[in-house]
Amino acid sequence: MRLTAVSLAISALLLAAPTAHAQDARKSFSAQGADEKSACDAANKQARDWAKQGKSQGRARQLLDDGKCACTAAAGGQSCTLDVAVRDEQHEEEEER
Repeated sequence: MRLTAVSLAISALLLAAPTAHAQDARKSFSAQGADEKSACDAANKQARDWAKQGKSQGRARQLLDDGKCACTAAAGGQSCTLDVAVRDEQHEEEEER
């Protein structure tokens, strides 16, 4: 009997708490610049901006590593792609019944 009451209390707390759905993945950000450093810096800025923008969307985004920036020559400069591990977590509030 007491175990049932404790189980019900725990269940109620879990239902009232917000739930989160996390997804770890790799994401690519591309940018161009006059040289390799400026193009990689621009791709890194895109990655940081992506993480910050998640907050306004109810998401907790995180860059999990520094990533790897690969560049190729482009007309008048460099085109670089940053491949980075990310976590994108969606927070959902339980609807009141």
